[in-house]
Amino acid sequence: MTNKNILKILVIMIAVLSLFAVSCRKASTSPEPTPTPTPSNPTDPIKNLTGNLLIVSSDGKTNLNSLPLSFVRASATVTGVTENPKKLNLDPTNFIVENNALKLTKFDLSKADAAVSNKVTLTFSLSGENLSRYTDTADIFVGKMKTNISVDTLKKLKFDVNDTVKGQESFDGDKLVQTETGKAKSILFKNTDFQVDASDDSKFTLANANTGDDSNQIKMSEIATILSNSFNSDQNISTYNNNAGFEITSSTVGTKATFVIKFKPFNSFYKEHSITFDQKKGAWIE
Repeated sequence: MTNKNILKILVIMIAVLSLFAVSCRKASTSPEPTPTPTPSNPTDPIKNLTGNLLIVSSDGKTNLNSLPLSFVRASATVTGVTENPKKLNLDPTNFIVENNALKLTKFDLSKADAAVSNKVTLTFSLSGENLSRYTDTADIFVGKMKTNISVDTLKKLKFDVNDTVKGQESFDGDKLVQTETGKAKSILFKNTDFQVDASDDSKFTLANANTGDDSNQIKMSEIATILSNSFNSDQNISTYNNNAGFEITSSTVGTKATFVIKFKPFNSFYKEHSITFDQKKGAWIE
C-alpha cells in the first residue's frame, strides 16, 4: 500500500471519528424525557351515617326527621332502592341527599301500616376526584307514626285504683291508699270527664268533678301507679305499641299535676302523651 493510500484512509477515519464525537455531544445535551406522573393514593369515601330510622307523620305525607349523612371528599346520589319485603314501593326518586342529610321526598305512605320498621337498602352513586370506589350502600328503616290515643279511648278507660278496687269508671279520694288519710277530700275523677287539648291531640286533662280542698296533699306517685295499672289492663292502650311498655314522669304546678306517658321504644313511632289532673283546690306531693 502506498503512502498516498494510507493517508486517504487516515483522513477518512478521522472524519468518521469526528462525526461520532459530534453525535455523542448532541445526545448528551438532549433534554431528559418528562416522566409520567404517578397518581396520588385514591381517597376512601368513608360514609358517615347517624341513625337509621326515617319517620313520617301518621297521615304518611310529612317528613318528621332526616338522617345526617356525608361521604369523605365525595357527594352522593341515591340510585338504587331495595325493599325486603316490598311494602312501601319506594324508588330512588323518593330519597334525596342534601345539606349532609338523607331524607324522603315526593312520597305518599298514607296506606302503609303504622308503627312498622320497613327495611330499605339504598345504593349510592358517589362523585369526586380520585376516589377508591364510586358506589356505596346503607341499610335503613322507614316507618310511619301511629295515630295518637283518642280522647274517646280514654273516656272508656277503667281505673285500677288499688289491689282490691279495679275496673272503675271513676275514683274518689277515699279509694287512695298511698295518700295520707284526710288529704284527698272532695276528690272525684271520672273517665267521662277526659278532655283533649284543642291544639294538640296528644295532651289531655281530667278535672276534679268535686271542689277539692285547700288541705289536700295527694301523692303524685299514687296517681302515676293508677295510670300505669289502668293502661296495662286496657287492651286498646296496652297493645298501642305492641305491649312494649311505657314510662311515666310527672310534674306539678299549683293544683295541677301533669303525667307524661312515653311509649317504648322511645323517640320512634309513638308520640308522648300527657294527662293533667286538676284538683281545683289542694296540693300535690311526691
